[in-house]
Amino acid sequence: MPPPLEVVAPAPPAPPRLIPNLGHAVVFFLLLIPTIIVGWIATFLVLRLVFAHMPVRELIGLMTKNVSYMVGAQAVWYGLQWALAALIFTLWWHRPFLEGVQWNAGRARRWFARLALLGLLTGLAITLAGNFVPMPKAPPILEDLTKSTAGAWMLMVFGITVAPLTEELAFRGFLLPGFINVFRWMERRRMIGEGAVRSIGIPISIVLTTIPFALMHSAQVSNSWGPVLLIGMVSVILCIVRLVTESVACGVIVHACYNFTLFAGLLYQTDWFRHLEKLKT
Repeated sequence: MPPPLEVVAPAPPAPPRLIPNLGHAVVFFLLLIPTIIVGWIATFLVLRLVFAHMPVRELIGLMTKNVSYMVGAQAVWYGLQWALAALIFTLWWHRPFLEGVQWNAGRARRWFARLALLGLLTGLAITLAGNFVPMPKAPPILEDLTKSTAGAWMLMVFGITVAPLTEELAFRGFLLPGFINVFRWMERRRMIGEGAVRSIGIPISIVLTTIPFALMHSAQVSNSWGPVLLIGMVSVILCIVRLVTESVACGVIVHACYNFTLFAGLLYQTDWFRHLEKLKT
């Protein structure tokens, strides 16, 4: 009789790729370099057409001191960064960009009311907490607001749309999962267990994401430790939202509504930005 055929068990499927990783996060942040350059060049060329007879030195001064033009340039380079990132990472990951960063817009739509409420309550809580920590009297962010009514409105629109979208994509879309995936990589190689990833890896990743996020905003609040600490607390909440919902879009809603709460107080204080001088008192 012929020998029985040996049954070979199929090889287990390969585990899914760990994306985004820290290398991806570094590339995303490095994309800021060319996009900032292009953004400022584009702004300069537009202003050169509008103010054709203005000397170049004065034009550059206008670009760096006028809030409206500064915000416009920043919006341009953020838009370019999104476009470049979408192209590069779609090709790199062999999957849609929004899928790779766990955008998950459907969850954000379903939970919009709860997310918006969380953002508003976070803004109110942070505002109240600001009464118990040292706060700078005239932070640069307020000085920018007091320069012009148009600039104040532009800064507000930017602060509740473009800024939270870009910051969530950078910090909670790339950096946070990049840190966590370091621990996931260690788990796959049996260096640590799943419990260690949850109890140690995730908290460490939240802290490592929060530090640069808070430091990025420190110049806006005169590098005062009080508001920087409060910004760090907001980052922790946004990290938790991102991890619980598995959706960057959910974090954008919370972040935008949090920022709106801060601007709403300024709107009330200045009578809809008609009396910006009140912010100087």
